Amino acid sequence: MSVAVAHGLRVAFHRFVTIVMTIVLLGALVLVWAKVVSTLTAKVEKKPPIGQPRAVVWQNRVFTTEGQLRSYLHAKGISYSRWVSRHPAAFALLQSKPAKSSGAIG
Repeated sequence: MSVAVAHGLRVAFHRFVTIVMTIVLLGALVLVWAKVVSTLTAKVEKKPPIGQPRAVVWQNRVFTTEGQLRSYLHAKGISYSRWVSRHPAAFALLQSKPAKSSGAIG
């Protein structure tokens, strides 16, 4: 085989490998972007919260019972009944009873 023919075959082989690798890499890129788009557009189901809130945070303090909050407000000169009328959702948290747990998590 002459040197010119061998050189021509090497150049052709390198071009072939370059073209094949370019096609393979473009295919991989298309697959990755398809997965990205699929992930970003997928609808995510909102998971229910674990447990129920059982405390009220008020002025950087945590109150787990009605009595605790009542005493704190009284010490600050604030009427508990007035507080209840202005914050019914927080009052409801303190009034709710913990749900019975089945022992299972999740």
